[in-house]
Amino acid sequence: MTSPNSVAYRPATAQDLEPIVAISRQIWHMGMGAALEQRYGLIGGKPWQDYIAQSMHTAVAQAIERDNCLVAEVDGTVAGWSTWQTDESRSIGTIGYNGVHPDFRGRGIGTELVRLALEQIRSAGMRIAAVTTGLNEGHAAARAVYEKLGFESLVESVHYTMELHHD
Repeated sequence: MTSPNSVAYRPATAQDLEPIVAISRQIWHMGMGAALEQRYGLIGGKPWQDYIAQSMHTAVAQAIERDNCLVAEVDGTVAGWSTWQTDESRSIGTIGYNGVHPDFRGRGIGTELVRLALEQIRSAGMRIAAVTTGLNEGHAAARAVYEKLGFESLVESVHYTMELHHD
């Protein structure tokens, strides 16, 4: 699968795992882990990026094993990725982790990756496609991609936290 912008879209392989994790460490500075650390300081003895990397490594490795991960490649460099999963019993396909390296943004790569993931969900016979994202400014680009592709907001939520003090 190749686009006119010299971007190649293909199934991810095990060799793509580390570049995907590296991109996630770089781009996800707006999520829950960063917000927790910003509010409460270092949690668990390591920076939030380490937790993201660990979580991403596990989730993306599983997606690659299930053939539920695509990458976008520009001149041999992983520029972005998308994952998805399907729940056949409920006929719901869910777009999972996805992102594009900052150097490759603005080329439609994120939109195409999500569109291709949606094609996979559709071809698996799912009735509904879903995705979850944040409402903060850091997730605005992701929301724009999802809305451009036809997703509509269903439920909004908020994350509450409080620091517990021990006597």
